[in-house]
Amino acid sequence: MSGHEFNTAKGRSSGPANGGSPLALYRPHIVVAALVVVVLLGGALYASRISEGAPEVVYSTSLEEVAEDSQTSLAVNLNTAEAGDLEELPGVGPVTAEKIVDHRRSNGLFRSVEELEEVSGIGPKTLEQIRPLAEV
Repeated sequence: MSGHEFNTAKGRSSGPANGGSPLALYRPHIVVAALVVVVLLGGALYASRISEGAPEVVYSTSLEEVAEDSQTSLAVNLNTAEAGDLEELPGVGPVTAEKIVDHRRSNGLFRSVEELEEVSGIGPKTLEQIRPLAEV
């Protein structure tokens, strides 16, 4: 390879050593940085335009219906609940839960929550605690 000279990027430099502008060496970097800034600003502008519009959400139920459903869905059905489910009621332990199930088997389904007072171990105070969390 004698007699052939290769021009390299360093050899063609037009920087201050060769009489060129000091920024000429960094021109590609400046161009790339400027393009990055333009792309980022364009993305930010696009995102802000998209978020300006009000969200189009369609609700199929009212807030009152949701509140009502959330209360009733937590209620324990006295006619279908197993002993384990009944134990979650306040003032009802394993023994009382079994008594409720036995009462239901021997006397039929409950017609109201107030009928729980017929089960031994459940008095007026316990019934008041249970009433908002039970249903028939």
